[in-house]
Amino acid sequence: MLPLDAINEGHSSGMLALTSGNIIVMANSAAQQAGIATGMSVATAMSLCAELELRPRDSQREQQYLENIALWAYRFSGDVSLSPPNAVLLELGASLRLFKNLARLYRKFISAFRRRGLTVHLGIASTPLAAELLSYKNVNPTSLANAAGELQQNALQNALHALSIRLLPLPEKTLDTLQEMGMHTLGNIQALPRAALERRFGKDIATVLAKLQGEQSDIRSKFIPPETFNALRHFDGGLHSKQQLRFPISAILSELEHYLRLRQCLNRDLEWEFHYLDGSREAWSLALSHRHFDRRRLIELVMLRLDRISLQGAVETLCLHCAQFIHNEQHNEQLFNTINNGKQQEKVAQVLDKLRLRLGAHRCHQFSLQDAHLPELNWVLHDAHSYASTSTSHSKPRSLVAKEEPATSQPDNLLRPNWLCHPPEVIAETSEGLFWQGKLQLLQGPERFDGQWWQQRQTRDYYIARHQHGALCWVFKDCLNRRWYLHGFFG
Repeated sequence: MLPLDAINEGHSSGMLALTSGNIIVMANSAAQQAGIATGMSVATAMSLCAELELRPRDSQREQQYLENIALWAYRFSGDVSLSPPNAVLLELGASLRLFKNLARLYRKFISAFRRRGLTVHLGIASTPLAAELLSYKNVNPTSLANAAGELQQNALQNALHALSIRLLPLPEKTLDTLQEMGMHTLGNIQALPRAALERRFGKDIATVLAKLQGEQSDIRSKFIPPETFNALRHFDGGLHSKQQLRFPISAILSELEHYLRLRQCLNRDLEWEFHYLDGSREAWSLALSHRHFDRRRLIELVMLRLDRISLQGAVETLCLHCAQFIHNEQHNEQLFNTINNGKQQEKVAQVLDKLRLRLGAHRCHQFSLQDAHLPELNWVLHDAHSYASTSTSHSKPRSLVAKEEPATSQPDNLLRPNWLCHPPEVIAETSEGLFWQGKLQLLQGPERFDGQWWQQRQTRDYYIARHQHGALCWVFKDCLNRRWYLHGFFG
């Protein structure tokens, strides 16, 4: 069923067959009931059923679909291998300790596949090749092993002996010759001397039988998760409303959550694409600044983004692609503030994402702390969209409205204003005192700022002053030009 599932037609109600060249390679259940069979020519198939729909087999999509299944299977085993064109191998030794027993693992495995709408055949054995061959007969694993996962050798050998030799990975010519000799099952071949088989048919058959029995190592390459995430859902007849899309969106995000956990990373984008029934497509994206993956919150963000989109028709296929990732951030924080700080930063990221969705990506800005000596150069305003998307695990994200101390440590009792004047306002100095839209009275100071000798030296004496209207101000005297300036106000 994998070739049909790969093109999202595994459960189609219409009559459908896949072709390679001029030959039928697979037909769905409706087409099989009409007499369509594998190996039949296209002309013969069409003569039997004029309503039969033909599609070319897509090997590339089958490979991608098989990789998606392998990625999904990682939740049951940390050792997964691909066996093209249609098998995935899992090593279950360590998984049995996690799931307590084989029966419990089997129930969870089957239940998870059914939820995804996949048709699978299972096999279990002590060697990869034996397990793969038994899967063609869909032998229930619990009938070959006890609850602890220990294989019952007699039952296992009986199941292997009953398999057809057509399942062996041998040349067609060899299989035809064996059948002509009356060798129809694997048990018939295993009863013959191994040396005689090798002299008659070459080393290939001896190698296959040795791997089958575990007499020769059968090392399979481990599956490595891809660098990008791709997932899709197909809907027969299409979905006509945005609310109908909520459940499949949640299912896809659940797969993304597992992928991110597996790779120990965090996504920075959601690239969605709608395929409509009329053949048209619509792509839209959602940039993210979250620090932790929260599927429920992401669903709300996606639905909020969907409110700004008008569906062009019935959505037949929903696709998600993610290509921007960062490593999970590790922070060194104080022991008793870790939880509160993490929650606060995550809330800030949530608010930022919602504001960008409602106001527009380039209408939200945030400050970042700069390593500069002068107060007016300590902060730089960034576009929130670009700054969030380019942040890495080595950069410390800033909150939307943040107030942090400069890189050089300052005594805790030094006050800093909430608002800075940029550029500083000139203060008039008369014989009666300092004036800026009213009289200023110095209360505290001076605090010397002296730096930037490598560019243009700045030497300032800062004071806290009270305006005649009662406001507290931050003023300074430029020691080089001997003039006074207003630099900010305290809240």
